Amino acid sequence: MNLTTLVHEGIARIAALPPGNWGNADAGAPLTVPLIAEDYPAKTAIMWNSMYQRLLVPDRNMMLVADPKDLDRIMEAFRADPRYRGGGAGVGFKEAIIPFLDEVTPLAKAIGAVNIVKKDGRGRLVGDNTDGEGYARSLEELLAAGGRPIAGSRVIMLGAGGSGRAIAFALAKAGARLDILNRTEDKAHELAKSLNRYFGTALTSGGGRGLLPSLIGEANAVVSVIDDAASPLDAYSTLGDMELPITVASVERNHATAEALLKKARRELVVSDIRIRKETTPMLFEAAALGFRTLDGIPMVINQGVAAFWWLYSDQLVRRGVSQADIAETMSAAAKRQT
Repeated sequence: MNLTTLVHEGIARIAALPPGNWGNADAGAPLTVPLIAEDYPAKTAIMWNSMYQRLLVPDRNMMLVADPKDLDRIMEAFRADPRYRGGGAGVGFKEAIIPFLDEVTPLAKAIGAVNIVKKDGRGRLVGDNTDGEGYARSLEELLAAGGRPIAGSRVIMLGAGGSGRAIAFALAKAGARLDILNRTEDKAHELAKSLNRYFGTALTSGGGRGLLPSLIGEANAVVSVIDDAASPLDAYSTLGDMELPITVASVERNHATAEALLKKARRELVVSDIRIRKETTPMLFEAAALGFRTLDGIPMVINQGVAAFWWLYSDQLVRRGVSQADIAETMSAAAKRQT
């Protein structure tokens, strides 16, 4: 079993929507292989392949769409194929992949999710998580541009899933005061307790979405960490109630609620939604229309990509005099391209 077999037997398929994706599972190129559960126009492939081209190395990034229930065969192929250097764990795989790894970094273990895997010199598969670091850096830069440090800032986080856990750990590490709100209240409480235990503080609280109206007036940032590749709920702002089935009336109610909440907020509030879509999400569209600063998921993707690429290749990059700033320059330019 190897990567070629995975594709030819239909266990995984080469993603069609990410721009710049490597499309040849039969070639002999060394590969990094991100796994995603649904095909979508992810930026990873074009970012990583642009970096490989800059370095003039044969490595390629080939994003695969697969079902997490097939991880046993997928990981068997990764271990057996000498072309496999490592790769990403996208939505649907971040938590499911952990039992198949030989080692997980302490931070990723605490988060309970992995977004990057590397095969070490002994053929062992090691997992880490750079999602949170990437997001925290992008929010820190935007807050700093408004004259505010991230340490001590009040951040409302909507959601408590895989990417949300990574982001929460990174924000807490940076000193932010977190209010985690989730539809399933117990998940928010559990994550808040995990953060307070890990960092030895009491700066994080958890609760239900019903607390949002009472908290938003004191917040410096509100971030939606719902990270589904595609969702029928995309018509909604995450700030409002998201009803099913979706109707014209339900969308209008949702947008009216979101607008009313934003009008309670401080003018310097940063409104952030990590969903990456072709069009601006309703949450960010409404916030921008009201004059708030907004932050989408692209800076997070770039920053976490830089950190992940460095984690996999740092020894080689240092020898060649390549810095993380060089990686960021190349990946940022690639992420902005539309091809």
